[in-house]
Amino acid sequence: MTWEELTPDGFWTIPAGRMKEAETHTVPLCPMAREVIEEAETFSSDCHYVFRSSYKDASPVTRAALSRAVVRHWKIMGIEEPFTPHDLRRTLRTRLAELGVSDIVAEKVIGHKLQGMLAVYNRHGYDKEKRDALKKWEKKLRLIVGLDKPVAAKVIKMKG
Repeated sequence: MTWEELTPDGFWTIPAGRMKEAETHTVPLCPMAREVIEEAETFSSDCHYVFRSSYKDASPVTRAALSRAVVRHWKIMGIEEPFTPHDLRRTLRTRLAELGVSDIVAEKVIGHKLQGMLAVYNRHGYDKEKRDALKKWEKKLRLIVGLDKPVAAKVIKMKG
């Protein structure tokens, strides 16, 4: 992620040259993502990359470095089963389905191209739908990591 790829209206626009399908991909940034990016600015605002390498000043954090960091720290984080950062894509895709997000929107969120006739005739970008899906995920994620508490239902007894 580079600073130039972040738009004022809250998107991360990944250039076609960095996408497997060679098409530009837009990712709506929800508040949690924007908070992480703002924190990263403290450490890398003078670098082209949002998440800079701690070893090479003008380079980004690499996938390999991220994977090594996860392996080094997963026990400390209280995680019982090892995982790779790429597993988080599958987790997101699965959780979006659990939250009732349509398969088309969920696939678009993770940057997959529609297949078959859908790819030919459906050229909609789904930016609003992707933002709505990621807002649902952010709400769930905040509960999972303990940033928010579940809202207790209030039962009011009605006199009949």
